[in-house]
Parts: sequence; structure tokens; C-alpha cells
Amino acid sequence: MVTVYVDNQRIELFNGATLKHALLKKNEQLYHDVRKQRAVIKDSEGHLTALNGAVMNGWHYIVVYQ
Repeated sequence: MVTVYVDNQRIELFNGATLKHALLKKNEQLYHDVRKQRAVIKDSEGHLTALNGAVMNGWHYIVVYQ
């Protein structure tokens, strides 16, 4: 199992999960907003990340609306 945080909410995922899986588990609307380019995902270092990017155990991600 992998633990990540999306907007400070703890999310448990399977090994090999992507940010898409994390967003869908937290809130399906977040996934749709990122997919439709209404929002972006940033990692804990402030870098933009892709929906198909792998999640890193213990990392924090935030969804930022444009």
C-alpha cells in the first residue's frame, strides 16, 4: 500500500497507483476538473504533475484551480 495526501487528506492506494487514482478516490470532481484543464495538480515541491504520473509514498499533492 501507498499513502499520499491530496489537499491534506490521507489517501491509501495500491502500489503502482497514479494521481488519477488518488483524485478519483478523494473526489471524482477533482479528476474531471483536472482532465478538463480547470485545475492542475502540484506536488509537495510545487511542480506540476500529470494525471498519469505515479504517486510517491508519503508525498503531498494539491489541486489548484486556474
